[in-house]
Amino acid sequence: MATAVCALMLALPVTLLAACSGTELKPFSQYSEYAVKAADDGDPGDAKWAAYLKSHFQKRATDRDCIIAGKAQDDSQLQLVVDLDGSMDSDYEVAVAPHEIRLKARSTEAMLWLQYQFMSSASADDGRFLSADLPPAVVDCRSDAKGSFAFEHRSIYTPTNTNADMMPILGVGNVDFDWGLWGHNLRKVFTDGIPAEATAMVNGKRDAGQFCFSSEALYHAYEQFVIDQYGDGSDGVTTRFAVVPNDNRLECQCAACKAKGNTPQSATPAVTALIERLARRFPHQMFFTSAYSTTRTAPTHRLPDNVGVMVSAIDMPMAPEASQAKGHEGLEAQIKAWQKCCGRVYVWDYMRNFDDYLTPYPCLHHMQSRLRFYRDLGIKGVFLNGSGYDYAPFDDVQTYVLAQLLINPDVDIEACASRYFASAYPKTGQLLGDYYRKIEEQALHHTLPFYGGIDEALGTWLNAQQFGEFFSTMDRASKQADEAERSKLNRLLTALAFTRLEIMRSQQQAPSRQQIEAMTSLLSHHTAFKDMANYRESDGDLDGYLKQWKESYPWLDTAGNLLHGANIDAEPKADTHLLTDGKQGFATDYHLGWLITSAPVQRFSVSSGLPSAAVFHVTLLHAPQWHIFAPSSIEVVQGGVVKGKAIITSPTDSRRVRVSISATGLQPGVKTEVIITQTAAAEGRKTMALDEIEITNRQ
Repeated sequence: MATAVCALMLALPVTLLAACSGTELKPFSQYSEYAVKAADDGDPGDAKWAAYLKSHFQKRATDRDCIIAGKAQDDSQLQLVVDLDGSMDSDYEVAVAPHEIRLKARSTEAMLWLQYQFMSSASADDGRFLSADLPPAVVDCRSDAKGSFAFEHRSIYTPTNTNADMMPILGVGNVDFDWGLWGHNLRKVFTDGIPAEATAMVNGKRDAGQFCFSSEALYHAYEQFVIDQYGDGSDGVTTRFAVVPNDNRLECQCAACKAKGNTPQSATPAVTALIERLARRFPHQMFFTSAYSTTRTAPTHRLPDNVGVMVSAIDMPMAPEASQAKGHEGLEAQIKAWQKCCGRVYVWDYMRNFDDYLTPYPCLHHMQSRLRFYRDLGIKGVFLNGSGYDYAPFDDVQTYVLAQLLINPDVDIEACASRYFASAYPKTGQLLGDYYRKIEEQALHHTLPFYGGIDEALGTWLNAQQFGEFFSTMDRASKQADEAERSKLNRLLTALAFTRLEIMRSQQQAPSRQQIEAMTSLLSHHTAFKDMANYRESDGDLDGYLKQWKESYPWLDTAGNLLHGANIDAEPKADTHLLTDGKQGFATDYHLGWLITSAPVQRFSVSSGLPSAAVFHVTLLHAPQWHIFAPSSIEVVQGGVVKGKAIITSPTDSRRVRVSISATGLQPGVKTEVIITQTAAAEGRKTMALDEIEITNRQ
């Protein structure tokens, strides 16, 4: 550290300091050379990072000789001073003096980020440097700047953030890259399969669906995993590890786990005991549990300093203002409970519609509010769960802006987004930026869904006409862009063909077959992009979706359907127009076209217009992965007398089910009921999804 320099600066008159800090630099391009030096040549950290800046800045230079080491000779050269100072009261600082920029950082992580902020800033003005791969700088390195990162740990799980070399430059990580073990992956510590003794005791039997956290086999397997893969951390490299149960409600009830305090509702005691044991064994590593499902309840005692917790924010909806969101009180209480026993409380948050990755999801202002909320609560780290490795439109700009928000939740979103669009899309950046700004504005007063369909998008931020005009304009503009930009735009247009198709599917009137064919053809080119195989978190492959357009054309032939367009009553009440609108839903999606009911018995009644003999056709969805099950029976009843009945055998796979019931002896003008009874075979949460009810004359 430059101790002598600091002392000298402290002795200078205040007026001189003010004059120096206000001195403007020349434009970067007007300096003949950049002279790089360590703040303290005797400090290994300063020397190392000065050499790093010189080397990596030179790699970007078309004229390598314009980067030199040492002291600047005159004002034709810009002096760059590198100062790694662990005693700073901020994470980074840019100090500007006449023809000098001092880059100061408290940690190696902050120094790397700051140096690339400078390189990006300088190359934007100086044509001697190549920087097309660098994100735009948010720190103005031409003037004094100082700040600290809002969160010690910042992680974004998006397809844009999968380049390990770019993560430290952007200032964020990705759990798949910077954790030793992440999420519900405890099985990975076992190299030769999971032994029975490491599985949970549930209802008196071993259950491979969950772990016994008191098991010696589990402890030793985890211990060996840490040693073999990452070491004990005594080399100064600390790694984070998750100790998290499988994602279900099972808890081990063996004698050892119960002795630790496990109950049928909570596995916190046994999980905590294991994590504390690992933390004591590896004091230089970090271990995290999750405040989720069976480990939601916080321990009542203080945990070791190298133990942390990841609190899930899934129960706090994506509202415009986090502090006003339903469920924010519960999340805040949970965070505070864990802060009493744990020094590192992180939040696991969500930034996508996990049932529709491909429709634009304007979440930046909402996320800014959430991150401010977490910062004010004293949260130490944030993991933003996006679409993982699956493509999402505007994911690039969102990842860039969210990285800045994780560093400083008060940054100007519009300014950040505009910088990114201008840099990444030289030809179409204005068009893309204007549209993205519009949908962010339209979303400002609405709660965004974590699991929603196109109807929810159209009811909030997505204007169908505006979207169509944007799509067409972008299509034309893409043909004028250079090859690199056109490639990104082609990927975007392909993804947005899904949204166009979903908008069509939401309409009562069928578009032309030509319009449908144009969009299904465009979307079929998703195979050209390895990150565009899926449109949702689970069971959402695009080939299956396209197949539905051929097999389940949404607009039915209603000729001969006596119930088409009729009003029918429901008990319990339900949106019955979905059953008579002449449109069918897709088996790949429960949002659009399906009437969802959790009633054990759902009744629908028709008052008139029936012949004495008719066939009732009821379309159902069987999709156990979404807790949707085909019913056990359907009855047609009139005047308390069963006129027709179908017993339904649950399919072995997910599919659309069409049941036909012949009914005879019907009396015209007498109310007729269709009674649908939920299956008793499935356990846990269960619903039914119903589509069209059609009535035809019995042939």
